[in-house]
Amino acid sequence: MPRVILLLLALFPSTLLAQQPGPRTGPFTAPQRSVRSRAIDQQHVRLDLKFDWEKQEMKGKASHTLALLAPASSIELDAAEMAIGEVTLATEETVNPSQKLQKNHQGNKLTIQLGKEYPAGQKLQIAIEYVVTKPNQGAHFVIPDASEPTQPKMVWTQSEPEDARYWFPCFDSPNDRLTSEIVTVAPANFMVLSNGSLISKRENDDKTVTWHWSQVKSHSPYLMSVVAGDFEVLEQNWDGIPVLSYVPRGRLAEAARSFDKTPAMMAYFSEKIGYRYPWPKYAQICVDEYGWGGMEHTSATTLNLNTLHDERAHADVSSINLVAHELAHQWWGDLVTCKDWGEIWLNESFATYFATLWTEHDQGWDEAAWERYHEAESYFGEDTRYRRSIVNYKYNSPMNVFDSHAYPKGGRVLHMLRFELGDEQFWRALRRYAEVNQFRTVETADLRIAIEDATGQGLNWFCDQWLYHGGHPEFTVSWEWDAAAKDVRLTVKQTQKVDETTPLFRTTAEIEIALPGETLMKRIQITKPEETYHFQVAERPTRVCFDPKDWLLKKLSFSKSKEELLDQLANDKNVICRLQAIQGLDSQKGDPQVAAALMTAATKDAFWGIREEAVRIIGKLNGDAARKALISAAKDDKKSLVRRAAVGGLGNFAHDDSRAALKEVFHKDGSYYAAAEALRALLKIDRENVRDLLVAALDRPSHHEVLLRAACDGLAELKDSGAADKVAVMLKSPQTPDRRIVLLGALAQLQGGDAAVVKQVEEQLSNDRVSVRRAAVQSLVALAQPAAISALQARREKEQHRGTVRDIDEAIAKLRDKDKSADDLRKEVEALRKKNDDLESRLKKLEGKGKE
Repeated sequence: MPRVILLLLALFPSTLLAQQPGPRTGPFTAPQRSVRSRAIDQQHVRLDLKFDWEKQEMKGKASHTLALLAPASSIELDAAEMAIGEVTLATEETVNPSQKLQKNHQGNKLTIQLGKEYPAGQKLQIAIEYVVTKPNQGAHFVIPDASEPTQPKMVWTQSEPEDARYWFPCFDSPNDRLTSEIVTVAPANFMVLSNGSLISKRENDDKTVTWHWSQVKSHSPYLMSVVAGDFEVLEQNWDGIPVLSYVPRGRLAEAARSFDKTPAMMAYFSEKIGYRYPWPKYAQICVDEYGWGGMEHTSATTLNLNTLHDERAHADVSSINLVAHELAHQWWGDLVTCKDWGEIWLNESFATYFATLWTEHDQGWDEAAWERYHEAESYFGEDTRYRRSIVNYKYNSPMNVFDSHAYPKGGRVLHMLRFELGDEQFWRALRRYAEVNQFRTVETADLRIAIEDATGQGLNWFCDQWLYHGGHPEFTVSWEWDAAAKDVRLTVKQTQKVDETTPLFRTTAEIEIALPGETLMKRIQITKPEETYHFQVAERPTRVCFDPKDWLLKKLSFSKSKEELLDQLANDKNVICRLQAIQGLDSQKGDPQVAAALMTAATKDAFWGIREEAVRIIGKLNGDAARKALISAAKDDKKSLVRRAAVGGLGNFAHDDSRAALKEVFHKDGSYYAAAEALRALLKIDRENVRDLLVAALDRPSHHEVLLRAACDGLAELKDSGAADKVAVMLKSPQTPDRRIVLLGALAQLQGGDAAVVKQVEEQLSNDRVSVRRAAVQSLVALAQPAAISALQARREKEQHRGTVRDIDEAIAKLRDKDKSADDLRKEVEALRKKNDDLESRLKKLEGKGKE
């Protein structure tokens, strides 16, 4: 250790103390909110719109029919980032329907003076002319640029949670419902999609077409939508209702992979809910540059373009869950709408659960159980960061509620509600809830009341612990056998910390007791911190499983012997029980009996998820048998996810057979992802010979550019300067956004802080794509060159996208910290060096005196 470092340690001992974590409230620290108060009742709105792609401009006229809920001489609407023109009024009393009104538009609020006070109940018709130019929220123009000269033009709107105000003036809150119509002028070769039914389509003299859509059943403003562009359509039908799936022209061949099951979903949901699909059509439209997965606009869902994928990608990805989720919203969110964002689970949890119900219906219980297990894992990950009640009015921003508590946790809560009630009563309750609350805004109490009315079951306790408190039970379970009494004693402890957020839970649970000749299922009621349950059986069980079907959202600690886990893996019919057995055997994988059982599971288990998990553990083993098992799975398993796991495991086996198998996977496997994984594995065990494959992969397109990403990561690890030049050339030519994003990251890895590289990345800060601009910002951070701060500051002055502005601010702060840290370190080291020199000088003087 250098002397200067020793002196640093001596002179500056550590003073950092471990900090105790504070309350894990996350973005839920605002004062308790209330449902937004209304002074008006919006009844109908007509929007007349015209788009100009050159100016990225929307000219509009919003004609509102509304009623006053209290006497008023003025009203206030939400209207953000738009130029307000003439405002006119008509009432039942006015002779002149075009009476001009005074208005004041400040910030996000438009105040309209009515000219006199009108009484409560007065119906008004107010028309507002406005212009939106280069919208940052609410609406988006997709236009070609130099990097994508052939990109098709389109425009779309997106209003959830409170962005309707950015493309038309309105009372922008979910607790008001209205009917609507949208009249849009678009180029003759464009298609326009909106809510409801197409009333007319009229050709104009200027080579435009006027489309008139009308939604005659009420919905909230955030569910209104308009999309215009050049699209093709996959036409289907369910029970007389048109089912229309629109994709950009040229991609119709991909549509069926994502949308062919939509009519069957409509039939299934209609039957189970007991309420026929409520709208005159169901349309789905895939748009470009859409930052959400999908949005359930009434009768006209908007989807990200990534919903589409080619045949090879279909081995690894599916849009079925997304399609089912958005369709389910047509009941849960559109027909019945949460009254406040604090009740968003009534929209999102329902759609999440109904997507897994479709999986259960279409593919079976095991597939649905697997989905629900991973949804729970997603929630657990968020719960480590913050914990909240599902129904929560303390959100700092409406966007904060769209989290894993609202989606997967709430979905699992509905799964537990189904378990507590049983299927018959569960569906009876949901039918009652839909019937009573159709075309209404609701809160959780409405659901509870519907359950009580339909089933007679009082569920205050269930709602209190799962919806108005946070967390989940953490169970420690054990069992023992009393041979004399022929008694299985099962002890269940709740070990979670009980506090004002997290309760002691009450729940029903199933217990599986497997005997040599039969398997018994018992139900218990858990109400205490610790309880012991007794089950009389004829002989010692081979295994005991707690909640074998994984109905409960929980953490489980259940220590078992090797023999019990092996029996559970080999014989249990429940997929989550077999998964738990694999997880329990992981620590014993070196045992020959355990390794053999894992290899059997990897090849013979009926469910692919168990084979995948077994393969992952085999990848940690040594020896010829493990290597051969992995090679067999990598080549022969029908499920790409299993093959991918096997390929990853082969990266731990430096053997000629492994290298040959991986090269075969790269060249022949039907999965993009397996081929990409093969590149990563070869980098580990064939480093000297993998370069040619990595370079070849640079030019191979793939889903989400997984091959390009693996190639760039590998070349960066090899520190291949020749590849860096190729990547730089590629980045200068037209590329898809996904490829451009990967190349930006690769350039930072391959060429470090080279000034030309920094300049090339800085140029991408002006790319038309938000995703590319954000990738450029992150690449500049990775390059760690403080000189890039000026380019980031210049972009910040022009940037309108909120997320990108935030990224830029964080990037500038990091680069400044790096610059400051480097400068401070230099100064600190120099000061310490001087102190070191001084100490050595003094030490020499002392040593000199000692010699005298």
